[in-house]
Amino acid sequence: MERRRHFRHTPTRDITGKVKSTMDFRVIDISEGGMQVETRLGLPPATVCELKLGGPGAGTTLRAEIKRCRAQLTKTDGGCKVAYRSGLEFVELDDHRLETIRRLMAESCEGAAEGDAPVAVTQGRVVSGALYTV
Repeated sequence: MERRRHFRHTPTRDITGKVKSTMDFRVIDISEGGMQVETRLGLPPATVCELKLGGPGAGTTLRAEIKRCRAQLTKTDGGCKVAYRSGLEFVELDDHRLETIRRLMAESCEGAAEGDAPVAVTQGRVVSGALYTV
């Protein structure tokens, strides 16, 4: 049974930014209620962080509570790497920031603007050094 309040969308182009103005992140999936990001260092769960968006949402600052953080082994062209994937829930989201998130999803996620069914996001599994969703 799906317990999420918002559909998640997978970006078809990179959505990036900085956590706490120092650490780069890349968005794995995004919804009106939060997003999953990938960072090179882990983020401490149960804390609130500040996110500054780059790209289409450049200049927008969002606040989010870190709900979970897990290490992931991913395969790259140069070999394998460990990255951290964190589930974030937006907090203190006003109408202006919500509209920015909606615009970002519409510009960066296929089907988000038309209301199509989003790509399902599920638990990942590492098989032979590559990350697969199951």
